[in-house]
Amino acid sequence: MTHPLFSRFARNEDGSIAMIFVLALVPILGILALAANYSSAAGLRSEYQAIADSAVLAGSTAATTDTEAVRQQRAINWFNAQVALKNLPPASVNVVTSNGVLTVTATAQAAPIINSFFTGNMEVKVAASAQIAQAKIRRVLDVAFCIDATGSMQPTIDSVKVRANSFAADLNSALQARGLEQFDYTRIRAVFYRDFAVDDKTKTYWDGYNNVPYPVGAMTKSSFFVMPTGSSSLTTFLGTEYAWGGGDEPESSYECINEGMSSSWFKKGDPIPGLGAKADAIYPVVVVWSDANALPLPHDPSINSGQYPANMPTSEILFAGKWNNGSVIDQENKMLVHFGLCDYPSGALARSLGGYMCGGTLSEGNTNMVNKIADAMVVRYRNLNTRLSR
Repeated sequence: MTHPLFSRFARNEDGSIAMIFVLALVPILGILALAANYSSAAGLRSEYQAIADSAVLAGSTAATTDTEAVRQQRAINWFNAQVALKNLPPASVNVVTSNGVLTVTATAQAAPIINSFFTGNMEVKVAASAQIAQAKIRRVLDVAFCIDATGSMQPTIDSVKVRANSFAADLNSALQARGLEQFDYTRIRAVFYRDFAVDDKTKTYWDGYNNVPYPVGAMTKSSFFVMPTGSSSLTTFLGTEYAWGGGDEPESSYECINEGMSSSWFKKGDPIPGLGAKADAIYPVVVVWSDANALPLPHDPSINSGQYPANMPTSEILFAGKWNNGSVIDQENKMLVHFGLCDYPSGALARSLGGYMCGGTLSEGNTNMVNKIADAMVVRYRNLNTRLSR
């Protein structure tokens, strides 16, 4: 016979649900912690994978004559730099090359974001491979110099005159120093610009004594000169210009950029004279020097001057559309480099264009133009035979 006290205890259900809930809560919390930690580790893995993908391309591109050690170290340096830039935990990186393929593997430790249930780190592993190119990539560089030629710009004009002839050789040397192949073919043209609303050779101005003809026009432009064989012709053209005119402070900068992007650029697949090969990659570059604001688009006094370029877009939308038109300028490697006061309000349109880079002040443009452009090309270089794989 069961004692009545035990019978009452067996029938009493007070607190049973609470006890069951507490017992069930432990595994539930564990599952939630596991899910949170796994999600965190998966996010980190995604970030490391993207870095591994870019690192393997950094190691596989550039000069086809690179040694294995050079390629491997370049991939490691790129990986570690990107990890530091993103403030991620350091990872151990290993790079190997085998049978024309470069492989990057990396391992990192992800600390749990909820560690009440887990005391150890979660291991994150990533890997990426890319084929190393065997064929030589033929690259062509076309540069259009846009030079503000108004009254205050004589020091820059003089500097461009001095440095233009050696630009191609200096840039190739700078690229080689950065582990990149030199350009196979380089052309340079120059465009001097002032103010279409003011500077007109068909008009006169009062010099204090008489009405005399304007000595300069709103724009003077050359065709492309092949470097270095055309250096003497380029020197002759540059020597014809001097700083004068401009009227008020804003100048026709966008009109010069338009002339630059409307250049007769080399086209991908065009035969390269003297090489017996076709161009695989084109680098169209417009370099602007100016210490003044740009006239707005549209600018009626310029448009109505009687000398305005017929191919000039008359709005910012049309201007940007022309810059983004692959039939006008090659889109893959186009660059617009600005030396001067890059933060001027009128430069907002230029700054919004793809491929824009502020090279620095006029002084930096006069003395360090080549290195600034070389640094940008390190990012833009692409090897057409490199293919990313996992």
